[in-house]
Amino acid sequence: MSAAPIPEISSPPGRAPSPRAAVAMFGLLLLAYAVNAMDRMVFPVLLVEVRGEYGFSLEAAGLQATVFALGMGLAGLPAGWFQRTLGRRHTIVLGTLAFSLATALTTVSVGFTDMLLWRVLSGAGEALQLAAIITVASNAFPARRGMAIGSVNTAFAVGSIIGPALGSVLLEGYGTWRAPMLAYGAIGVALALAIMVLVSPRFTETDPETASAVHAGGAASLLARNPLTLAVITALFGLTDFAFIGLYASYLREQLHFSAGEAGFVVGLSGLAAFASPLGGLLVDRLSPRVLIMALNLGVALCGAALFLGPGTMTWQSVFSFLFGLFASSGVYVAAAGYLVKSVNGENVSRAAGMFVTCVYVAAGVAGLLFSSLVTATGWTTAAMVQIVGLSVLGAALALVLRPHLFSTTTRHH
Repeated sequence: MSAAPIPEISSPPGRAPSPRAAVAMFGLLLLAYAVNAMDRMVFPVLLVEVRGEYGFSLEAAGLQATVFALGMGLAGLPAGWFQRTLGRRHTIVLGTLAFSLATALTTVSVGFTDMLLWRVLSGAGEALQLAAIITVASNAFPARRGMAIGSVNTAFAVGSIIGPALGSVLLEGYGTWRAPMLAYGAIGVALALAIMVLVSPRFTETDPETASAVHAGGAASLLARNPLTLAVITALFGLTDFAFIGLYASYLREQLHFSAGEAGFVVGLSGLAAFASPLGGLLVDRLSPRVLIMALNLGVALCGAALFLGPGTMTWQSVFSFLFGLFASSGVYVAAAGYLVKSVNGENVSRAAGMFVTCVYVAAGVAGLLFSSLVTATGWTTAAMVQIVGLSVLGAALALVLRPHLFSTTTRHH
């Protein structure tokens, strides 16, 4: 016997914001998400100093760097409940405050256990913020949902570049790893307050039925064929992408003997490709999910094969690292999020956004462990063929299960 569903908070009365005001408010939400990325990406840069102070082993430090994914995965599905109970704006503010305060509180950790707690809480806050922003992007811009969600990923790319760079400057300038953590925490708190003051509920709580476009169709349950299939595809992508993110640099240095600087440059190209996310979103708005998800997953598989089977030259690895990021970060990630919210009706958009976050980050939490175990057992090439190439091909095949005519659509009011 299931509990009665909690109704979605209805749109507040009053006129919807003008298009210019809506874009400005969405821009503030994207800025807050960029700080999310800054928080997440700066901690690995500080691990050497953290290990030196606390005496963590390499394994313990690695867990501290990646355990945020566990927090994100656990909080993804409950994020839908928070949105329906508190509203999207308050959920974004709560998530932003949670990961910002957890980032700051990491600096007063006594040891391994309490630091781990702050890292998990940071991930949980990130999940609340991300799921709610995806819901806002989908509902506030119903005719351009894919592009709006793609811009969210672009904001993450901006933060992931600024975070480590500014963090290194603050680390060197103040001589302590705590400086960037405290600074980013303060920025996040300030943005949470700005969202409360400057972002109208008439924007964040808008539903397509009350906007200038009508949201029609889509599954009435997350357990329907399309959302469930997309959930599996998303989890497979998490296992693929985070294996690459976590260990490709080690492959370059240990197997191909790249210097740290060379490896950093090549890996950075894959992150740079995330700036094409709005293009991926445009394709989501225009192409069949079956066709696009199959093509993008096959692109990831081909690039993975090229990276681990091809020559170990700087040029070859650079080109295919960039293309991998293009197909993965700007492609499959955006398509999975965009099509998941399109696979359900308007009442289930927040749940679908939470499912996306959970599927990606639960998989991310075990991707590195699985890949490193495969590398130890079979070597780099075989491990990559199984986890990066093989799971991408499986994701492409699963796209054939999708039923495009059952996805939701938007039509303009006349």
